[in-house]
Amino acid sequence: VNMFSKLTVLILTVLMINCTAVLADSQGSLFVDTHECKVKNMSMMLQESLYEIQQHTSKVKFRVDSPVGDIWVSFDDFYGRFSMDRNGMLYDPAIVDIQADSLETDASFIGMLLKSESFLNVEKFPSMRFVGSNLEWYSDTRAILKGYMTLHDVTQPVAFYVELINADESCLPERVTVKATTTIKRSEFGIHTLLPIVGDDVNLFLSIDGVKIDQAASMVSELRN
Repeated sequence: VNMFSKLTVLILTVLMINCTAVLADSQGSLFVDTHECKVKNMSMMLQESLYEIQQHTSKVKFRVDSPVGDIWVSFDDFYGRFSMDRNGMLYDPAIVDIQADSLETDASFIGMLLKSESFLNVEKFPSMRFVGSNLEWYSDTRAILKGYMTLHDVTQPVAFYVELINADESCLPERVTVKATTTIKRSEFGIHTLLPIVGDDVNLFLSIDGVKIDQAASMVSELRN
């Protein structure tokens, strides 16, 4: 009886070890498969929704009131990327860098004044940046893009009203055009020159053409920077 009992215990022990090993292996395989599936799906979603700004066909402008009328200013050098994703992905939905020295106006003396220490001070602060943090859609083609703008080394929350121009309900196209507008107060960024003679409100207007890009290439580019 004792021999039979010992043999039974030994057989049960071996079976339990084998079953545990098989279960662990199957759970490991399931975890790997699930992880790979999630990574693959996320990669596909990112590639489907990420766009690179096309500088030559896009426009970045601002307007400010003055005693001589509205002053319109445009920037020729800017770059960035944005997403039109509607699924709440965790990466930033937009990053736009603007080179302040690329400022252009109809009157050269106004351009020189705006580039000077009194206003943008482009030598000390050569660039401006907007980083989006949240994209909230309230219709098929309209959304609010919330984020942070850095100007004069001051960062403030900003919300853009966004409109998708060439919307495609079936899928996101290879190219998109997006218009975005907002108003900021220059005094909040430490620019107080000629207030209130020259308006404090600065109206920003963006017309952005984007071409779909590969997320992997974008990540490599960011790592290099």
